[in-house]
Amino acid sequence: MVSLSQLCRWFDLPRRTQYYRPTKAAPVVQPALAESIKAMIEAEPSFGYLTVAGLLGLNKNTVQRIFQLKGWQVRKRAIGQRPRI
Repeated sequence: MVSLSQLCRWFDLPRRTQYYRPTKAAPVVQPALAESIKAMIEAEPSFGYLTVAGLLGLNKNTVQRIFQLKGWQVRKRAIGQRPRI
């Protein structure tokens, strides 16, 4: 059995790195904002986060983050020529 200190010396790593645990909390969505956004995109499914943010008077970054966390992103429209048949 090899100690953690010995392993760290062998691989030239600081011991502190091995004990580190990230402390970032999981993102929390405010239910009131999510409900108003959900109601709007159910009424108009083609609305993206910029349109929803503008109509609700909210910050676009907040609305986009809620879209991402809830999985409500609208598919991006294809740009360019249609394929010829």
